[in-house]
Amino acid sequence: MNARMLRIFSLTILLVSTSEALILHWAMLAVLGVGLDFASGLLTTVVLGVVNVLALPAARRRIHDKGLGLIFSRVWILGSVSLLLTGMFLTAVLMLVNIFAWALGFESDAQAAFIGFGGAAVALGLGSGLWGATVGNHRVRVDLIPLQMKNIPSDHPGLEVVHITDLHIGPLMQPDRLGRYIDRINGLEADLIVITGDLFDFDPRYVEDGCRALSKLAAKNGVYAVLGNHDHYTGTEEVAAGLSQHTSIRLLRDEWEHIDVDGMRFVIAGLEDPLEGWMDKHTRSPVLERLAAEIPDHQPGLLLAHRPSFFHHAEELGFPLVLSGHTHGGQVALPFATHQNISRMISDFTRGLYRRGDTTMYVSRGLGMAGLPLRLNCPREIAMIKLSAV
Repeated sequence: MNARMLRIFSLTILLVSTSEALILHWAMLAVLGVGLDFASGLLTTVVLGVVNVLALPAARRRIHDKGLGLIFSRVWILGSVSLLLTGMFLTAVLMLVNIFAWALGFESDAQAAFIGFGGAAVALGLGSGLWGATVGNHRVRVDLIPLQMKNIPSDHPGLEVVHITDLHIGPLMQPDRLGRYIDRINGLEADLIVITGDLFDFDPRYVEDGCRALSKLAAKNGVYAVLGNHDHYTGTEEVAAGLSQHTSIRLLRDEWEHIDVDGMRFVIAGLEDPLEGWMDKHTRSPVLERLAAEIPDHQPGLLLAHRPSFFHHAEELGFPLVLSGHTHGGQVALPFATHQNISRMISDFTRGLYRRGDTTMYVSRGLGMAGLPLRLNCPREIAMIKLSAV
């Protein structure tokens, strides 16, 4: 575990353990009339922190197990997220109650107010976690993104590109569920379908069945894909071989090619994820420099890159459109502030459209899950990108 990962892990443990201690304090006030004082609260947080340090990594490792291991990991991780949300709401209630009690001179009623409003916060926090693991987990939204692109002839009708990413085929994305999504994607009748990485999630046993499901993807001008960091964990050669053997998907491994779209030559380039530095927020790539040098100027086209961290470099090199994933949109996002989510730890570009100079990037929320089978204010996404002339 590198220094940055250690800092993120430590902060997560601190926040979860503090939230759990605060919830216990509220529960004791509500039931016994006496909560935790500072010393007992600090000791409780430390004890809970030790338990979480031992349990959370074990739960994360077992997210890919079957049977009791999978149940344990899901319950523990989803429970921790729900408790973290609840702790955030309780903290806000505690602060507001004390501020208003002091300002209005009702300090004697502060405890009763905290118990009452805290109950609403607990219900909201735990309810949000339950909703995200059930309803939110199953929501899939087709987002329409109209974009204008230079070098598309003014008399050309343009093209429709379906962008999907982060399928994470495995225990959390079984081929039968994927098949339902594929039917919906094919129903859009796009000119082109692109997949920007993380097709699989750790387990090579799912490659054959997953590829057989992916083989049903169909678009007039074909299906293109690149590999992401989780495809490395699964085995890039195993994934590449499965796609080659069972599908007609064109896997771009640091390469590019022309396609003909109603008489227009359109460039599609693919950057395979290098795995190293997957948490870096801004990344440069000699492969991008080579691709930019090889691709003819003044032709419309797009770059498939799993990580949005290549955006700045892609803009410097003149790529007009970049499609990325990797972040999952955070999977859990705040209402009315969707960019404020956990994926900001690894990217400045969490979800949606970004523009820099003459380059546009779209970051999809993804179609699958990684580690955490929960989505809150962040539905699974099938992006329909409609490209037209400026």
